[in-house]
Amino acid sequence: MLTKLAYFCFNKFLLMRNIIKCLLLSFLTTPFLAQEPEIGLFVGNTYYLGDLKPYSHFSQQDFVFGGVYRNNLPNERVVFRMNFLYGRVKGDDFESGIEWQVNRNLSFRSTIIEIGPVIEVNFFPYKLGQSETNKPKFGTPYFFAGVTYMRMNPKAKYDGEWIELQPLTIEGQGTSQNNKKPYSLSQISIPFGIGAKLNLSNRVAISLEYGMRKTFTDFLDDVSGLYPNQALLVQETGTDLSAELSDRSVNPDGINNSNYGLQRGNPNNNDWYAFSGFIVTFSLVNKTSCPTW
Repeated sequence: MLTKLAYFCFNKFLLMRNIIKCLLLSFLTTPFLAQEPEIGLFVGNTYYLGDLKPYSHFSQQDFVFGGVYRNNLPNERVVFRMNFLYGRVKGDDFESGIEWQVNRNLSFRSTIIEIGPVIEVNFFPYKLGQSETNKPKFGTPYFFAGVTYMRMNPKAKYDGEWIELQPLTIEGQGTSQNNKKPYSLSQISIPFGIGAKLNLSNRVAISLEYGMRKTFTDFLDDVSGLYPNQALLVQETGTDLSAELSDRSVNPDGINNSNYGLQRGNPNNNDWYAFSGFIVTFSLVNKTSCPTW
């Protein structure tokens, strides 16, 4: 009798365990099944803030384009997004109109590859297309933030060619003049900003977005510290280009090493960049309404 009772209880235990497992699995997976993914295209412009352009937003702009993947969570407030963006930023002392910057005569441009996750938070409940009540949800403002991988590659124009600056260590990084290691071209950036999205149809939406990017490098423009000793720089790097691109001053105070030891950039502030533009997304979910019985 006790054996039968124990067997019965054990079977009930197994049954309850399986039921709980099924309920937990259903609870955990249903939100993901209910997600509504979108893919789309980002097209817009860029600018940077740094040693060559510390304060002037929206000037010396360049381009950005790429792809985005959005996954709208069931609460219609939170959206998971992946950015796959390619852009370019630039800066030029000459365009500042400030005398000492014009005399410094530095310029650069850098491509930027940005890949990483972003979370969007909608101000109002929203999803692409129509809600379950078949009422259109036209759009909403939103804000976003994330953490992304950023790949840069600053270059300067010299004799009609764009020269990569990082390998030249033009502020003496890694030499006897500068104990800092050469900076890495791979960095982390923190994108954040605001936008607004609008339904164009049951499966297509458009967004207008503006976002700043905080970086953890002061070398997006390859300008940060002091002018090195040019003769020693050539000797240790093995190329005249390091010295030529390090000090391009229009009115040097002397013949050799005229600016040696003077401030070339501001090492206390890291560089920033901004992406703004339009995002057009297409829903991967068929929005055909289910029949009412």
